[in-house]
Amino acid sequence: MANLVLALHAAPAANAPAQYRSLLAYHYAQAALVSGHRVSMIFFYGAAISHAAPPTSPAAATIIEQWQRLAQQHHIPLVVCQTLAESMYQLDIDHLPDAFTAGGLTEFAQAVARADHLIQF
Repeated sequence: MANLVLALHAAPAANAPAQYRSLLAYHYAQAALVSGHRVSMIFFYGAAISHAAPPTSPAAATIIEQWQRLAQQHHIPLVVCQTLAESMYQLDIDHLPDAFTAGGLTEFAQAVARADHLIQF
């Protein structure tokens, strides 16, 4: 079975057409895991960093909770880009929500180098 890294670029409550990318990525990860594949990292970059920020809507809160549960159940690191989280989103990376950690493009590149496939949403 394949070792996958997922990269998410859309916010959990983005405007159309990006609004469903987080949910699509979540369902893709679920399907991959059920099929026996391994998801070694989910990297949140750009607008997707807002997954680690306080939710702006009930829909955003729901998808963020789903990501957290999936990560905890399957021991998948949810990694937000530390540089963007601090500089553009003013997030305190020492107090990210459960299951989220801060990392850099180096960690992302290393995970991709070990993976069989990189899937971007």
